[in-house]
Amino acid sequence: MQEQFFSVTHATPVNVIPMPADFHLPTLEALDAELPEPFRIASAITAIDLVSSRLLRNQNESMHDLVEIINQQSRKIDMIMGYVLAVQDHPEHRFHTLRFGAGQLTYLHPRQGHGELPHLHQIVRLKIFLREEAAAVYCYAEVKHLEAGEHGTHVLLDYVRIREDDRELLVRASLHVQSKQLKLRAQERQR
Repeated sequence: MQEQFFSVTHATPVNVIPMPADFHLPTLEALDAELPEPFRIASAITAIDLVSSRLLRNQNESMHDLVEIINQQSRKIDMIMGYVLAVQDHPEHRFHTLRFGAGQLTYLHPRQGHGELPHLHQIVRLKIFLREEAAAVYCYAEVKHLEAGEHGTHVLLDYVRIREDDRELLVRASLHVQSKQLKLRAQERQR
């Protein structure tokens, strides 16, 4: 049984590359070996940032200026990493998510201009670009559901081979998106 995770309605770029029918899903070790270097670097930077932010939260007010300098340096690295990852985003495979989370995502496959629609139970290679996080996820998923929509087909994918660090990144990213959405709703209600 597939583990259930929270998902959020949000458009983020995703590359979807359908695999041939005779494709064999790689092991986690093989997935790690085929991971493009920019994805590996982004993952390492994200892990370092997580540890750094925990340490910085525990500092007292007298360290405020130093904390701000460190945060500025982190933002510069995020900008560079965002650029490096953007090179991995290929327009011929680019779609946008309708919903995403740590267990699955749904993307819109337009009626025209993006080639053939994947079929039910087909395995696809994914590159999920989390621009707000200056990170990306490289994994495999299976087509679980296809539903016709107004602007094309809604394709539901369940992740079938994903690194645990990337799943955690998707959890954090979906929570960040939800937090921003809730703040915007609160501001709109106050108007």
